[in-house]
Order: sequence, then structure tokens, then C-alpha cells
Amino acid sequence: MNGTKRLRARAGTATVLAVMALSVSACSGAGNSTRAHTPKADSQNASEARVIEGHAYKVDSDPAAAVAFPLNENVFEGTVVSHGPDVHVTDKLEDGATFEAVYTPVVVRVDTVHKGSLKAGSEIVVRSMGGVADGVKYVTEEAPAKGTFAKGHELLVFAGRKEAVESESTPAVTPHFVYLESGSKLVDVTYASGTADGSTASELSKAAFKVKLRSLKASS
Repeated sequence: MNGTKRLRARAGTATVLAVMALSVSACSGAGNSTRAHTPKADSQNASEARVIEGHAYKVDSDPAAAVAFPLNENVFEGTVVSHGPDVHVTDKLEDGATFEAVYTPVVVRVDTVHKGSLKAGSEIVVRSMGGVADGVKYVTEEAPAKGTFAKGHELLVFAGRKEAVESESTPAVTPHFVYLESGSKLVDVTYASGTADGSTASELSKAAFKVKLRSLKASS
């Protein structure tokens, strides 16, 4: 596949967009670009878009694995407040390659902080990966479904560093794992395409999950 690159997670800015690794087809400079029809109602009113397919490595997203994941820098509970228009971003990697993606910026009010420097009551932009902007359509199933970030949804988010890549004006976080509050339970909604092993998404009582989260505060 022309232009395919694996981008490993690192401490630099690329990790805010690529959680573990990403296979990018038709990326900047690639010889073969795929074009897909997009409706006139699309935010950019384009009839065609260059398609980039992102395939991050799935990792185990059960509660114990989420809590233990070493790249978590911000873990918080929050409520979805609003969404912005899709954003096309690019970033130059250490090897000189260009990474690009499209995401929907989701504004989340931080309700409870379990790890990191975010403050309760503040707002944070969470990248909901996938979308169409600037003639580019970014497609991935290894990210939460768009419906996960419906206004009013209460989420538990395990995310990386809050920062901006080269083309961004507003710092944001990319989620590693996301759990949706459903009554007295939290449901694993990390991957739109299902869990890493194809099993039923994990559900855990909020009270039990909070016990697991205590280890984060102890290590902060």
C-alpha cells in the first residue's frame, strides 16, 4: 500500500493523535489517493475528499488494563458540553514524515480529576478521531464512535498529554480509553469496532471502578 507508515507512540507531539501506532494510506505525498463522495450537507460542502484510513493497534481496554496503561497523563470524569466543526491537522514526525488526520473537537467539562493537572470545573477539548475537513476524510474504527460524545454524556476518559500539534491553535487531548456512564455502571466504548478481542464490552459498577482509580491518585 503506497505511502503506508507505522507511527509508533512516542513522547513527542505525534502521540496526541496516534495512540499506539497508525497505518496511514493516501497520506501527504503518497502516490495513490482514494477519493470518496461526500454529501453536499457536509461541513465543507465538498463533493470529493481524499480518504485516509487510520488503523491504531488495539490494546486491551478492560478497566484494569486502562488504569495500568503507561501513557495515561490525564484521567478524568467529565460531561460533554459541545462540539466544534471537524478539524484537519498535520504534524511533522521525527523521521521527517508528515502525519495527518481529521477529528471533531469535543468540549468536555471536567467534573472529577483522577490523574493529571486538569482542574474540576474547567473545560478540555477531546479529539474525537474521524471526520471530513479541508478535502480530507479520515476514517478509523479504532476510536470511540461519534455517538459516544453526544452532548450531555458523562464519560470517564483516560487520555494522553494536553498539547497542540504544529497545525493546531488549541491544545487538546486524544483519548486512550473511554467509558460511558450508564446508570450505576460504566461501559467500555473505547473502540467503535468493538473490543480488542471481539468480546462483549466491559461493564463495571462505578463504585468498583473508583476503587481501581485510587491507584492513580497514589502514584500521582
